[in-house]
Amino acid sequence: MYTKTEPRKWSIEEIEQLKEEKKVGLSLKEIATRHNRTEVSISIKLKRLWKKNWSYNKEHIEDKYNTNKKFLEIITPKSVLDLYCWERMWWTNNCDCNVYSNDKDKNIYCEYHEDAEKLIHKLWLEWESFDLIDLDPYGSAYDCFDKAIRMSKKGIIITLWEMGHKRFKRLDFVRYRYWINDLDSFTVENIVKKIQDIWMQHKKKLVPIFTKEWNRIARVYFKIEPIKITEQRWI
Repeated sequence: MYTKTEPRKWSIEEIEQLKEEKKVGLSLKEIATRHNRTEVSISIKLKRLWKKNWSYNKEHIEDKYNTNKKFLEIITPKSVLDLYCWERMWWTNNCDCNVYSNDKDKNIYCEYHEDAEKLIHKLWLEWESFDLIDLDPYGSAYDCFDKAIRMSKKGIIITLWEMGHKRFKRLDFVRYRYWINDLDSFTVENIVKKIQDIWMQHKKKLVPIFTKEWNRIARVYFKIEPIKITEQRWI
């Protein structure tokens, strides 16, 4: 004989906290520890919420897609890497060029079904490059920045879920990634400056063409320009 126990129910407050923790890029292990639940339990709940709720972006989705179109006209790419394509696959359906899309959900019809960080490292090792790379995760894309910088030639778009941390007055994530140490400095402008500093190391200048800020989320459209470094030699 065994005792069957009822699964611990999720409160509304817990669900909202779970959504925010996922958006700002916490790992399953970190989230599980916070909720005193197993990683399996957290994973299942996130999948159910994902399938059930597309409402988080309903207020800004039209603005986002209109801005995509404007940026597309400016960049005119011949190749696009859509690293987190989701089931709507906007670039595949709207860009008249070679689009390479990726999503971990194998039910979505796309070129790759891999973890985004692993895939972008794999493509880098294969010497791939793209005119435009879109980093539009449900969370943070920080770990993909370096390789995306190296592989993108004309433009890159980054969705910053990091801004969700500000609501909870948490600086731990942005402190060690963007060197932001107080809430007054926790702005999209300062995060953009830090991202630009990363690109400078690879002799690329990132020019923000569009910066969109919505509820607890931002999306920045960068045009890439080469940097010419000239040095004066003193005799």
